[in-house]
Amino acid sequence: QHYFIQSNLSKVYISMEAEMPWDSTYQYQCKKRMFDKHRAELGDGRATALANVWANYHFLGCSYPQPALEAIKSWGPPPRDRIYDEKMKELKEREAVNLEKSSSGSGNSKKKARLQIHM
Repeated sequence: QHYFIQSNLSKVYISMEAEMPWDSTYQYQCKKRMFDKHRAELGDGRATALANVWANYHFLGCSYPQPALEAIKSWGPPPRDRIYDEKMKELKEREAVNLEKSSSGSGNSKKKARLQIHM
């Protein structure tokens, strides 16, 4: 599975010329900004793939193999705006409720670590 994701990362191409139905305007603008910033260095296909990895990681909390995360590590978090701040507040509140429900705290370590990156 790791090999499949890594080998296909550079072959994925979803046009960055138009906002997709699943993107919010803010998410698309951020993703497009990352694509434009890294396009010359990485080429269209890889820049598109990694811009999607970056957006999915930061906005949806998706996890990826270490090489993909290493490739976007220097890109930093999305710029903050009202929508981003509201989403992060919602995630923090949801995590607080989940932590209260969980008496043992086990099983949430990956989720907690992932959320700490966003906070």
